[in-house]
Amino acid sequence: MDVSVIIVSYNSREVLKRCLDAVFDFTTGLDFEVIVVDNASTDGAIGVLKDYEKKHSNLKVVYSRENLGFSKGNNLGLRQAKGKYFVFLNNDAILIENSLKKMVDWMEAHHNIGASSCLLVDNDQKISPIMSAGFFPGLRSLFGWAFFFDDLPAVAKLFKPFHIHTQLYKPDQEFFPDWISGSFLFIRREVVEKVGGFDEALFMYGEDLDLCFRIAKAGWKIGYNPATKVIHIGQVAQEGAPRGYILGEFSGLKFFYAKHFPGVRQTVLDLILDIAALLRVVFWLVRLKPQRAKIYLEALFI
Repeated sequence: MDVSVIIVSYNSREVLKRCLDAVFDFTTGLDFEVIVVDNASTDGAIGVLKDYEKKHSNLKVVYSRENLGFSKGNNLGLRQAKGKYFVFLNNDAILIENSLKKMVDWMEAHHNIGASSCLLVDNDQKISPIMSAGFFPGLRSLFGWAFFFDDLPAVAKLFKPFHIHTQLYKPDQEFFPDWISGSFLFIRREVVEKVGGFDEALFMYGEDLDLCFRIAKAGWKIGYNPATKVIHIGQVAQEGAPRGYILGEFSGLKFFYAKHFPGVRQTVLDLILDIAALLRVVFWLVRLKPQRAKIYLEALFI
């Protein structure tokens, strides 16, 4: 088996159909399987999945009786996977070409890469100014992020930005970030066997950062493959609201530091996050968007 595609689904029936159709329509030249873990959906997705199981012999569905979240759901899928490579694919990530084959070919040519991703674009195939990749959130990089320095091309690289902008690394160029998004995360089986899957203490958000950190500690690099692109619709389960992502990022960073850098650095992180939240409350109030400001006010008290 070349590739095991692992998809965690929760109440996203229509976009899940689009995701599955794209995987089966575009993937050629590989022996692959698709494993869907349904987190107790109530929107009719279970019936849809049963229909797909009848059509595709290389599809396996694991029906959970509860919402396990992203980390536990993916780990449950991992235990069923037989591939040489695994790809964690969000249910709102849509292939538009034979991306899995291109990723396999790239990984076969880069044996020091433990996990990789590609260009993620929006539903109109437009490139976001912020890439789904970045450098590890050291205190210097988080300081730059808190004070918006990573938005300034002239100084952003000095802070090794937590979120990489396309003004620093062009989407058509190969580069090696520290972490990549779990929306489309391509990883070697041997890496998972050595470092494990996602940390199940994280329900959602921050689990990709933690996994990439463990991969790097084990001696592998993280890679960005410019040879292909995938649509990532984003925020489907939360109906487009940014609240879950913003709060998840703040809580994920706190978890990351408590796990890997407890003590003084964790205390400094808390201060930086408080400053970041307060500055964004002011920023969004000035821009007359009180609802967004309210989200960052919530983040202040995580």
